[in-house]
Amino acid sequence: MKLFTLLTAAAGLLFVSACASTPVSTDERVVIETAQEASVQPGHIYISADAAKVFTLRDIESEINERGYLAVRVFGKTAELSALKWAFLGDVDYTFCYKFLWFDADGNEVSTDAGFTPRTTIPGDPVRFVGHAPTEEVRDFALILRMASKKDTQDIAEDAAEDDEADEAAEADAETEREEAVEDAETVAGESYVVPESKDKNVSGSDTGVKVIGVSDTGSEE
Repeated sequence: MKLFTLLTAAAGLLFVSACASTPVSTDERVVIETAQEASVQPGHIYISADAAKVFTLRDIESEINERGYLAVRVFGKTAELSALKWAFLGDVDYTFCYKFLWFDADGNEVSTDAGFTPRTTIPGDPVRFVGHAPTEEVRDFALILRMASKKDTQDIAEDAAEDDEADEAAEADAETEREEAVEDAETVAGESYVVPESKDKNVSGSDTGVKVIGVSDTGSEE
């Protein structure tokens, strides 16, 4: 009974702690909501409610790089796990999904085919989201940030497995090419090396003066 009471109290504390840990952003660029892409405005970061519980914005850097493209870096920090949460949840990772949207100087969105990109980090660690504009006409951006869903996690695992298979296939192809290259080199070397025939005359056609000594069947010189 006492054990049940203690577990119930601990679970209640965990629930209260989770609710109280939701940060309230004072940065006017941050919108804590699940944004619909049609309503996204340039210059803002849209964070889903569940992501806002574990992510706090620290800084935003943007610049036009030497190629004339906008480059963006969004810095933040993830929430640390309390001792109580760690006791219940153990070691966990935070997996975010993020997507940059790009806008020209008139505020019109520059369409791309890019989807959400996964980003995994551990509690308490700094995290950075980096984006590069697809065209030179881009002059502003927006960022959509949310926690990865179960489907996202499955897709990430499948993509990782496909990448591993592709790496293994590439390594196998490279090994085959190396073996074929060695075989070709050995073949060429064998064809290019010709054992010269024995000659008993010099270039002028006269005898070389070299006496050929034969060996009889009995092993004695003839």
